[in-house]
Amino acid sequence: MLEDLNLLPVFGNPGTTEIPMLTDVDDYVLALHDGVAAGIAEGYAISSGKPSIVNLHTELGIGNAMAFLITASRNRTPLIVTAGQQDQRHLAYDPLLSGDLTGLGDRFAKYSYEIRRPSDIAYVMRKAYQIAEEPPKGPVFLSFPMDVMESDGNYSKEGVAISEYEVADSEDVRKVAEAIMESNNPAIVFGSEIDEFRAFDEAVEFARKLGCPVYSEPLGNRSSYPSDDQQYAGELFPAEILISLQLMQNDLILFIGSDLTLYPYTIDTVLPGIRKISIGMNSTRRIGETYRANPRTFLRKIIPMVQRKCSFARGKDYMKFTDAMREKKRMGYRYVSYRISKYFGDYALVDEAISMSETLRHYFGYRPNGYFTARSGQIGWALPASIGMSMNDPRVLSVIGDGSLMYSIQALWTARHYGVPLKMIILRNSGYNILRSYAMSYYPSLKDADFLRPEPDIEGVISSYGVDVRTADSDLRNLEWLRSGSDQKALVIDVDRSIPRMF
Repeated sequence: MLEDLNLLPVFGNPGTTEIPMLTDVDDYVLALHDGVAAGIAEGYAISSGKPSIVNLHTELGIGNAMAFLITASRNRTPLIVTAGQQDQRHLAYDPLLSGDLTGLGDRFAKYSYEIRRPSDIAYVMRKAYQIAEEPPKGPVFLSFPMDVMESDGNYSKEGVAISEYEVADSEDVRKVAEAIMESNNPAIVFGSEIDEFRAFDEAVEFARKLGCPVYSEPLGNRSSYPSDDQQYAGELFPAEILISLQLMQNDLILFIGSDLTLYPYTIDTVLPGIRKISIGMNSTRRIGETYRANPRTFLRKIIPMVQRKCSFARGKDYMKFTDAMREKKRMGYRYVSYRISKYFGDYALVDEAISMSETLRHYFGYRPNGYFTARSGQIGWALPASIGMSMNDPRVLSVIGDGSLMYSIQALWTARHYGVPLKMIILRNSGYNILRSYAMSYYPSLKDADFLRPEPDIEGVISSYGVDVRTADSDLRNLEWLRSGSDQKALVIDVDRSIPRMF
C-alpha cells in the first residue's frame, strides 16, 4: 500500500502499539523524538512536492509532536500522520497508551479517522492521501488499533488520481480585472502560494504589466516574489496599523496567494476604507472580496485583460554592501547575512534565525523554492525540516539561532545515522533576543533577566552526535569549508549581542 501511494520512506519513532504496523516496512527513517520525526517528514514532503508519512507513538507521541503538526497545518504541507492505538477489545478499561487519538488529530488535521476493520485500510489511506493533497493542502491523521493491524484483510491494488486544481472562474477573473481598471493606484501583495503553485513567472509578468508596487505577505513561510525585481517594494509588517501606513496611498489592494499573519495587536483595523480583493486556494484567512482560484491559472487569465496603471519602479540599493561591511567589526546582522548569502545564495534557505530573519531575507532574497520557514512561529522546526529537505536535495542550508537549536537537537542523530548532507549555521547571541527586544519595548525591567540569557555549550552538544562543527572567525572563511563535501557540518557564528529593535 505504501509503495503504491509512493509514501516511502516512513518517518517515525515507534512504540509497542506501532510495531504491528511496521512488520513489512523496510524503508524506515528513525528519529529519536516524535516531534523530530514529524519535522523531518514535513521537510521531505516540502522538497519532494508530494505527501509524506510519519508514524507516531499513541497519544503521547502525538503530544510530543503537536507543535510540528500545527506548523505543518499552518504551512499547508500534505502530511499523513499515523499512530497506533490500543487493542479495541479492552478500550472500555482505558488501558495504558490508549486515548482519544482522533480528538487530538482534530487539532491539526483536515481529516481525522480511527480505522475499525482491516478491510477499510486501503480505502481510508487513499482517501486521506487525496484530502492531504487537495488545496489548501495539509496534514491528515489516521489511528490504527493494534487488533486491526494484527488481523488479515483483503487489499486491492489501485492508484490515486490527484487533480492539478487548475481552477480560476472566468467570471471571477473578469470582475477582478474590472476592479483593477477602475482603480487609480493599485498594489499587490503576493504570498507563499505563488511558490507553492509555481507562479513566479506569471506574478512578475502581471506586476510589470500593471507597473504597480509588489509587497510580500507578512511572516510568510515561502518565497512570494523575486525580491531583486524592480516592482518589489518590500515586506509588509505583521501589524494592522503598520500595514495601513504602508498601503495608505493605494486605493485597491490585491492579495494574491497571500495571508495576513499579524503580531502583535495594534489599535487599527486592516486597511480601513480601501478596497481589498483576495485571490487564492485558501479561503479561510482572507480579507475583503474573496475569490478561490489557483494563483497561476488566475494570473494567466487576467494578464491579457489589464493595462498599465502605475509607474512604480524601485531604485537599486547601492548601500547594501556598504551597510554590511560597516558591521564587520561587531559581527552585525547585515555583515553576517551578506557573507552567508555570498557563499550560499544558490541554496534553499531554511530560516529559524528569528531576530535576524528579516535581515537574512533582505540579503538572500526570494526565488522559487528558495526560502522556507515555519508560519506558526514554532521554535525548533528548522533543523528537522532541513534534514528532510536535504534527503531530496543536497543544496539546503539551515540558519538557526542558538536557542532554537536546542529544541530539536536530537535530529542530528538521524542526519548522521542516515548520511544526510546537512549544512547548518548556528547564530550565537547567547540570549533570547527576540524576547529581550519585546521586553525592551513593553517590559524594560525584564530585558536583562537571567532566564532570557542561556549559554549552552553549542559546539560540545553538536560534536557529541558525531557531527563536524567549527567556530567561525570574523572573516567567516569557514563558510567555504561548510559548503564543501557531503558530510554533516555545522558552523557556529558569534554574532552581535546587542538587542535589536523589533517591536
